[in-house]
Amino acid sequence: MDKGYGCEPIHSLTRERKKIKGFYRRKMVKEFNEELYHNRSLVETMFLVLKRKYGEELKARKYRNQVKEIKIKLIVNNLGRYAKVVYVIQMRNSTEPNILFILGVVLFCYIVRLNLSIS
Repeated sequence: MDKGYGCEPIHSLTRERKKIKGFYRRKMVKEFNEELYHNRSLVETMFLVLKRKYGEELKARKYRNQVKEIKIKLIVNNLGRYAKVVYVIQMRNSTEPNILFILGVVLFCYIVRLNLSIS
């Protein structure tokens, strides 16, 4: 159920019903995939992260360029996450931090974000 309808009286009403009425409702109950439904929350979380990080608006007007802009945002996001993972692995494996590596990762993330905000 949707959170908007998640009040206790509605839940108790659905628990009291013995039989689900209607052909399509019975079909929905039989074919509902719990595992697939829970993957939806992961997708929604990723959309939320992208919207908070890069904004909800697209600057491009043409559809083709909007698709390119979204792909660039996804690539930048994935590169940023990759850089963070590499940084964490580097810090765990080494007893003394490599300052040039750290500066390189920070500079790369800054340049990519700067280019994204300019275009």
